[in-house]
Amino acid sequence: MVRFRNVLLPTDFSDLARNAAPFARSVAETYGATLHVLHVMSPEVQPFPAPDIGMGVLALPPDEEQAKRFLETFVRDAVGPTPSRVVTDARIGAPVAEITRYACDHQVDLIVIGTHARGLVTRIFLGSVSKAVMEHAPCAVLMVPLRAKEEA
Repeated sequence: MVRFRNVLLPTDFSDLARNAAPFARSVAETYGATLHVLHVMSPEVQPFPAPDIGMGVLALPPDEEQAKRFLETFVRDAVGPTPSRVVTDARIGAPVAEITRYACDHQVDLIVIGTHARGLVTRIFLGSVSKAVMEHAPCAVLMVPLRAKEEA
C-alpha cells in the first residue's frame, strides 16, 4: 500500500505553484501527511564597473526575511486551511538541487510540482525545473499542469 507521510510542494510563488498547491494539500489531508512548502532562492547578480577588466559581477545574498513573509502569504492564500501539519523553509541555491536535497533530508514520499507541460523543443531550449526534479527526485513526483484544476 502506498503511504504518504511527507509531501513537498516547491514554490516560486508563480501561478504554476499556486495551481499545484490544492493538489498537495489534498494529498496531505487524505493521508494525514506533513505538507512541506519550500522556496529556493538564487543569489542576485549585480554588474559593477571594474577598471582592470571592464565589468564584474557581484552575487548578492537573497532577502531571507522577505522570502519567509512570501512563504507565509503563499501558504495562507494558495494552500489554505489544512488539518495537516505545514512546514515551510527557504533555501539558497539551484532549485533542482535544493528541492531534491530537501526531499532526501526530510524523507519526502511525494513531490507535487507545477509544470507548464510544454513540448520537447521548448524544454530543450528553456529547460524545465519540474522535469529535472522528476528525473532526480528520490521519491514519486506529481506534475500538475496549469490547465489542471482541482474540483470544488
